[in-house]
Amino acid sequence: MMVWLLLLILAMAAYVLVGRRTASERSALGIPSATIVAADDARLGASTLRSRRLGLVGRPDHLVRQGRMLIPVEQKPSARRLHASHVLQVAAECLLVQEVYGIRPVFGVVVLAGGVEERVAFTPGVEQRLPRTMEFLAAGREPGPRWDDRKCRACSFRAVCWK
Repeated sequence: MMVWLLLLILAMAAYVLVGRRTASERSALGIPSATIVAADDARLGASTLRSRRLGLVGRPDHLVRQGRMLIPVEQKPSARRLHASHVLQVAAECLLVQEVYGIRPVFGVVVLAGGVEERVAFTPGVEQRLPRTMEFLAAGREPGPRWDDRKCRACSFRAVCWK
């Protein structure tokens, strides 16, 4: 009888510790009330999302459920700010979630260096940029001339890059 009681106490303690750990993981993603559904790691695993109709394939770093909504989360630990490529990546993952699960996310999340969280609204405007960008990349063309004064002026490759 004592053995069963001890096992029950140990099981309850393990349940509480696991619950705290997953709560801290959700908080680290900026969505404390969400449940982690899939993760691109060895512990949970995540399936690749595919849409033949859209010609799109992707796997978010995390997929979390908040209420009925599924939210893709991307980790960018070396980025200090949100870039256009991050926005398009999360938008593509939102589109894949909608296509595969039939649930349209309102936003996706990008977690930057230092745990800074940026919500990316999945608006019709952002969604409309995706096909144009996909066509552009499929054609093998560069994104086009863009001068970033802070980076380009001092760059030793300025004369040969696609700026």
